[in-house]
Amino acid sequence: MTGDFTRILTDDLKLPADRLTADASLDHAGFDSLAVVELSILLTHRYGIDVSESDIRSATTLGQLDLLITTKRSGR
Repeated sequence: MTGDFTRILTDDLKLPADRLTADASLDHAGFDSLAVVELSILLTHRYGIDVSESDIRSATTLGQLDLLITTKRSGR
């Protein structure tokens, strides 16, 4: 996972660092409905990208979510 993504998860969303692995499910990492909304808003404000709540929920692992965000940031 990219450093930016990990920092967002630990610093902004306050998720436990020991649960943040690329193959961890969002539930295992500590995501709840509020974290999903916060992440969506944060990505819009910080990077100017639109990652909907349903996009976030559709990622089965943190690695997939990181790839989704990286792809959107690069404009692909």
